[in-house]
Amino acid sequence: MNKIRYRFTSIYFLTIFFFIAWSFAALADDFHDAPYDFFFGNHIDTHQETKLKIKNNNPVSLKGFFYIIFTGDTDTVSGLPIARHPRGAGHDEECGADDIDCVAGWLIDAVPAKAKFLFHSGVNGNDHPVWMVNRVDIPQPGSFTHFHWITTTSSDPRAATDVPAECDVEMASELDNNAENVVCPGWLMQIKAIKKFAFDHGGEIVPVSPGIDNATHLNLVTNYAGVPGITSTR
Repeated sequence: MNKIRYRFTSIYFLTIFFFIAWSFAALADDFHDAPYDFFFGNHIDTHQETKLKIKNNNPVSLKGFFYIIFTGDTDTVSGLPIARHPRGAGHDEECGADDIDCVAGWLIDAVPAKAKFLFHSGVNGNDHPVWMVNRVDIPQPGSFTHFHWITTTSSDPRAATDVPAECDVEMASELDNNAENVVCPGWLMQIKAIKKFAFDHGGEIVPVSPGIDNATHLNLVTNYAGVPGITSTR
């Protein structure tokens, strides 16, 4: 009986947690207000809101949200409403603006890391930039499948001293033909979807269900073919 009661209590609090996270996302006027005031210093800031934990002036963790906006279209395959990341004020898609309904699509749990940039534009078009890491540097347990770099304008304590010039760019496309084979500081992320939707990124539409998401933002490899300009991380 106690096990059953504990199970239902856990389910109740988990449900409340996801509800609160979804409700929090609707508070667009609070976008990037403290304590969710961390900045990567590049384009991801148009659709992320996280709080930074520091110990002895070293970054320890990030926790927060990835935001989406619904397009009004429906995925013909899954039947789910299509959503994508807002692109920011330059595209009239600024979270916090009165006429933009940014909602949380994922919860973010991140740890500081470094990764070597490989490429951005590939056979599937312009996707998330692809990074190479050592397997031993991927936190366990967990599902840390997405890396994103920081720039010198980041809130990260490493920003002032650890960001190579090649990594100090706003857009992923600026890493191409510039940062290949360069190790950039940033964050490894585990993301958990909050509800069902179909995510559109670069023209590829991926159905999303609540829970750990290893598909929509996957951009890590642990090995790479020996091509000119790219060397092993080991």
